[in-house]
Amino acid sequence: MDNRNDSLFAFLLGAVVGAAVALLYAPKTGKETRAHLKKLSEDFVDSAEDFGEEVKVKGKKLFAEGKAKVSEVVEKGKNSLKIKKSSVEQPVVEPEEDTIV
Repeated sequence: MDNRNDSLFAFLLGAVVGAAVALLYAPKTGKETRAHLKKLSEDFVDSAEDFGEEVKVKGKKLFAEGKAKVSEVVEKGKNSLKIKKSSVEQPVVEPEEDTIV
């Protein structure tokens, strides 16, 4: 996760905790407080789902980029190996049979 996502998560968590503390000290009836808590929890779930979807999309993008990089490096390695192999392979000259060595 990058720094922006960490900051967003910390902000959301702080907002939820702050709202819960404020509700506990607010002069509302139990029914009003429960309704407000329900609304806050629904908003938090929606935000968490959006955050999860964003992470999923970014993860897929990073995976695809990594896969492309690996394929590129493997291809370069294969080409380099072919070049080295062709420079090493030279025709072997067999000595003639009547030649004394």
